[in-house]
Amino acid sequence: MPKQELLNCTNCDGQYAKDELQRDCGNCFACTGCEIYICPNCRRPIVVKPMKKLQIKKN
Repeated sequence: MPKQELLNCTNCDGQYAKDELQRDCGNCFACTGCEIYICPNCRRPIVVKPMKKLQIKKN
């Protein structure tokens, strides 16, 4: 059985299994591939991969 990945909340110092956390997704029109979860204790974001800046190509 694979080992569960644990994430730490920097606000409340809680440690949670990644599979059990609620994902924070704004359903943005141009997904940048971020990975952000909500801490079940303090409701603050746990950022694994931050949002990237949207790059607009000009012709």
